Amino acid sequence: MTDDFKPLFLSRLTQLLELRGIAERERNVWLKNLLEIDLSSANRKLRGGIALNIEELAKVAGALSCSSDYLLGLTSSSQEEAAAFQSQSLSATLRMEGLASDELFATSARAWQPAEGMDSCIVWLGKIERANNARNVAWRCQDSGEWWFGLQGDAPGACELRPVIACLMVESGLNNHRVAVVDDRAETAEVMQSFLEQAGFLADTFTGTAAARAALQTTRYDAFVLDWSMGQGENTEPLIEEIRRTLPPDTPIMLITGEASEAEIERAIDRHGVRYFQKTGLFKPIVAQLKKDLREQEPGGEAR
Repeated sequence: MTDDFKPLFLSRLTQLLELRGIAERERNVWLKNLLEIDLSSANRKLRGGIALNIEELAKVAGALSCSSDYLLGLTSSSQEEAAAFQSQSLSATLRMEGLASDELFATSARAWQPAEGMDSCIVWLGKIERANNARNVAWRCQDSGEWWFGLQGDAPGACELRPVIACLMVESGLNNHRVAVVDDRAETAEVMQSFLEQAGFLADTFTGTAAARAALQTTRYDAFVLDWSMGQGENTEPLIEEIRRTLPPDTPIMLITGEASEAEIERAIDRHGVRYFQKTGLFKPIVAQLKKDLREQEPGGEAR
């Protein structure tokens, strides 16, 4: 969930909880039980400190008898549902005031001036060319047939313009990737989870290696972010060994530590092929490296 949707989502969620008779003092426990997470995570998600991933959003919507689209502000009660668009793990629909459903269509489009890491999106366009006064428009490339969107001044001169009614940013190629975060401090794991989800990943957190190893039996993870020291003399090296034994050898593992010895770090890098990061509280470099490693695994990507 991006920051664009967060204020409306939190507002609608609060309204629905009140309508369902769930008192404010009961909401943390309600969300904790629904999502099977710890109480601290539930509290931060309800306050907007940590974003819900797509699966969690669907669970909340189901429990409140509404659609995910309504919670995200993509629906309005006054019009029939417009055409749905599905992309990777995301499904979205749109209703708009003053536009009949047959006047809209949804398609994937590339940004003319993309934001960092966000070069594609889902756009809802008017079927009728009426973009004279529209600030955001879309146009179709005659050679490739692909759609582009941007400001009206960005568009080539000799092309038909369609007004962009709404758009939903999707980070191309990353939305199906699930990452396991293991840290003995729940707060650190949750902050890492938030950064990953803002970048378009699905992320699960664990505060112990036993729970993480159990999850490996039922869930396929594409990458891992691991603290080295887990307290009481335990570290994540046995978990790393299991990952390397059971998953593809190029599965990215980001190892974060401020307590491991130089010998332990060298062993983890040389023997297990992890990426090492000093535990400084900076998460963006870790996410950036993770994106790079996962992209290199895709067909046509560069070898690590």
